[in-house]
Amino acid sequence: MWTSDRVFSTSSPYRSFFMGQHPIEGAKLLQKARAPPKCKFFIGLVLHDRCWTADRRKRHGLQDDDTCSLCNQLPETIDHLLLVCPFSREVWFRALCMMHWGAVSSTAQTYTLADWWYGARKRISKDDRRCFDFLVVLLCWLLWKERNNRTFNHRVRTINDFLCR
Repeated sequence: MWTSDRVFSTSSPYRSFFMGQHPIEGAKLLQKARAPPKCKFFIGLVLHDRCWTADRRKRHGLQDDDTCSLCNQLPETIDHLLLVCPFSREVWFRALCMMHWGAVSSTAQTYTLADWWYGARKRISKDDRRCFDFLVVLLCWLLWKERNNRTFNHRVRTINDFLCR
């Protein structure tokens, strides 16, 4: 049976393609978020854990050191890089305080981006959620670009320089 009225439509095989698949945490938030496509694509990679962080490159034998390029303290996983790293936490705290959302900034506990995003979003008023989603996507993208500048171009900026850009 293709549809409820037993008539074939192009959407019915498309829906059947996704039957039995597990939903990706955060995919619905990303789908609703308004942001540039390249930023949303990057967050899609983050949610699928497909970013080539130092930890992942080390596991594949592509490099010896997996230390985070932002803090030089812990292994660089995508969740560490975007949420738990001291540099990232300070960026999040300052950016969220500018919007009067300081209470939802991440802590030193280990989160996944999707878990933190869902939890923080619930604490934001409904009128501000679209803006919050945009901020999350954009800050993650900018943190990734900062990490890439440090890793590949050897350019280091302070938190103040990062936020004033």
